[in-house]
Amino acid sequence: MAEPSARQARVERLLDAARELPADAALARRLRETTGLAAENIALGLERCLEIRPAPAHLATLLASTPQAKAAHVLLSGNVFVAALRAIAIGVASSSNVKVRASRRDPALAQALHAAAPQLFELVPSLAPEPGDHFWSYGSDETLGDVRASLPAGVWFHAHGAGFGAVVVDPGPFSEADAATIALDTALFDQRGCLSPRVVCVTGTPRQARDVAGALAAALGRLELELPCGPREPSELARLRRDHDAAAYAFELLQAGSGWVSISDELVVPPANRNLHVFAGVDARAKLAPFAAHLTCIGSNHDALQDELGQAFPGARRAALGEMQRPPLDGPVDLRHGTRGALT
Repeated sequence: MAEPSARQARVERLLDAARELPADAALARRLRETTGLAAENIALGLERCLEIRPAPAHLATLLASTPQAKAAHVLLSGNVFVAALRAIAIGVASSSNVKVRASRRDPALAQALHAAAPQLFELVPSLAPEPGDHFWSYGSDETLGDVRASLPAGVWFHAHGAGFGAVVVDPGPFSEADAATIALDTALFDQRGCLSPRVVCVTGTPRQARDVAGALAAALGRLELELPCGPREPSELARLRRDHDAAAYAFELLQAGSGWVSISDELVVPPANRNLHVFAGVDARAKLAPFAAHLTCIGSNHDALQDELGQAFPGARRAALGEMQRPPLDGPVDLRHGTRGALT
């Protein structure tokens, strides 16, 4: 096994390569082709959410939490393009022998990293782990189930599947600035990622929840003028219209640019398209508890609330509003299943 200093050097070489990417015009053009995001969203994602300058303590945590292996295999998802950096960083922290299969739908960032640091990992069309190897897989729960079933016995499997972010706000200090930061967390990557907020619990009255919902709808509408949605195919536009009509039938609905904000007394997770569901709940823990297995991140405007929710949902990252989409590079972004992995 490699010494910790060698592992750290590999991760730092990868980060050195990644620091060149925000200014890479060719990559930005390629990402417009592969992600389906607007150019403004790609630029902001590269500038704001690519974890290229981790604090030493965060890098130390990543190294300490990543098991060492004779070989590491990484199967990437295409939902959030910047996620490829973290996934590959964990791979190179684990081993000097790293195989990466990029997302077929969006391989651009993995290809750019490989072109800049080809000695750190190999891009391959398929992965063939052997007993004792570690295998990191990212994607839908269905994909993860299929992947795990295909692996030979004795492989350490690290599954990072579907999830969503939640926001819990105290309505007392809630401000227009808070609404703007929640809108930003929602609009980044067009709400496709597992950290993207989808629900907002207001620890107050239904009237206060409606006030928060109105502020969020206005903030999302304003933000869309400078951070537009990506282009939509006719079939996707038809699906979005069906989603909108179903939500309008079931809930009070506020238009929020091309998305919407729904309001009800209960927690309902809306489909991703810069849509949020707002509900009142004095006891946020009780409201969120049925969804604990799916919560990956909780943002809040109140420190005491953050601490309380962190204890109640240890598998969810805690974040300040506006910071949900850029967690520190301290290990897997999804903490629900730990870092050890499970033996197949």
